[in-house]
Amino acid sequence: MDGRDQAAPRATSTIKMILGLTRPSRGTILIEGRDPWDPDARRKLGYLPENPCFYDHLSAVEYLDLVGSLFGIRAETRRARSQALLQRLGLGAHARKPLRKFSKGMTQRVGVAQALLNEPNFLVLDEPMSGLDPIGRSEVKQILREERERGTTILMSSHVLAETESLCDRVAILHGGRVLEVGSVKGLLSSGVVEWEIGLESLTPDRALALRAQGHRADSVGTRWVVRVGSESALQSVLGELVRAGIKIGSVEPRRESLEEHFVRALGARREGSL
Repeated sequence: MDGRDQAAPRATSTIKMILGLTRPSRGTILIEGRDPWDPDARRKLGYLPENPCFYDHLSAVEYLDLVGSLFGIRAETRRARSQALLQRLGLGAHARKPLRKFSKGMTQRVGVAQALLNEPNFLVLDEPMSGLDPIGRSEVKQILREERERGTTILMSSHVLAETESLCDRVAILHGGRVLEVGSVKGLLSSGVVEWEIGLESLTPDRALALRAQGHRADSVGTRWVVRVGSESALQSVLGELVRAGIKIGSVEPRRESLEEHFVRALGARREGSL
């Protein structure tokens, strides 16, 4: 996973090597102990490319039938799986529409369906949320969670780090073709609290200005206020100030580092180290 466009070709090249579409110049890649060039290794492998491009004169169900036949899936089985997948992805009503009439998001969903058609043990997804609206992203995320529950190993390349954080157990951060960090999401983000958020029922404009002058953030959120401070010592100072002013405190919550913040920090550390 890399948050910079210049590294995207390298991530795609890595995926191509995993799929057995190109060979690595050094090192070894194995899928369940097999070389990716072994047909048996590919039989239970599903793949969604970054920009799916299909035979657009075919309908969605015809295309999935073609994919299923290439995997050697029996006709009745592939028809049943195709219909079931299109329903799961909200495309049941469009099953017989030519793919050339599909929007970007609909095409992406067909791509997810074809990647799952052979019931893979190993699923490789290159930017799976690309082109999807919020409903589509929610549906695809739910399907990926269901596949994970089924025991499918999922490798996902993505620039959308919030989606990655919510879906993945482990993350590798790539930059310039090199792995900067790899580990569990929980482990990478265990560095501690980034800031503290204090929830208030009310705050006068003068008090908000005073807090901002001290370097804190004070924002009106709906009918309440949220004050954000950057350290525990600042938290104690601000809480004391608010209590003395007679302001009712509704909540105090820590906010931990997000994956996107961690990525920016890791990339910054890499740049500083290369200077």
